[in-house]
Amino acid sequence: MTTSSDPAPVTEGIEIPLPGGMGSGGLVVRVGDTVRRPMVAQTAPVEAFLSHLASVGFDGAPEPLGRDAKGRSILTWMPGDVALPPFPAWVATDEALVSVALLQRRMHDASRSFAFRPLAPWYRPNLPDAGPGAIVCHNDLCVENVVLVDGRASAFIDFDFSAPSDPLLDIAIACRHWVPFKDPVDVVDGFAGVDQMRRFALFCDAHGLSETQQAEVVAHGLGFLDRALVTMHAKATEGLPLYVAVWENGYEKQNRRSHEWLRRFGETLLR
Repeated sequence: MTTSSDPAPVTEGIEIPLPGGMGSGGLVVRVGDTVRRPMVAQTAPVEAFLSHLASVGFDGAPEPLGRDAKGRSILTWMPGDVALPPFPAWVATDEALVSVALLQRRMHDASRSFAFRPLAPWYRPNLPDAGPGAIVCHNDLCVENVVLVDGRASAFIDFDFSAPSDPLLDIAIACRHWVPFKDPVDVVDGFAGVDQMRRFALFCDAHGLSETQQAEVVAHGLGFLDRALVTMHAKATEGLPLYVAVWENGYEKQNRRSHEWLRRFGETLLR
């Protein structure tokens, strides 16, 4: 189990490096009951979104607290458990799955009243242009970006990819990781052997999706995989170390297997 909670009190002023994603690995630290993140182009609109979520009573996301002496963004610490690969079985339970969907649904509801600026410098490498029904979504609800307490999702973290998008696309991205939308040969660790059709149904039911919307989620998943393949290849070609490592570890073949599996999954779903 990888945990965001510490067995001993965290000393104020001591910086504890936190595991980061593709863009922030090693740069995000915990200081006391706060998290410090480097300023990036999208920090201002993301913080505005997080502040809005807090203002309307959504407690499942960090709240911005200003800047520290090093000019970093300060966010509230979200206590709980965060799973990292190899994923443990406790993160693949039905209870965890449904709780992620329910928290995501609450976040979408809270986001609908946010008057976002479309031309703000959102970071959207794997997103199409935002359509008329777009709201600001997380867009990266991988397993590592969900905090669980007592086996249920209590908060989402790492909002760097949040941007205006179709909420059904945000659901598809979450399904990519939590159903997961992968060829079974690539479904490993605690997720190995799960019933993906059943998990997809549970996730969609928690969101209250119609059959038509479920088909749209699958279509969004296919489009996301196409765009992610282009992005990963481009960044690996640029020589960015984390992307190079993922690409050389077989990402292209895994992505294409996922795409073919999801295409066939969608055909089965529509029968």
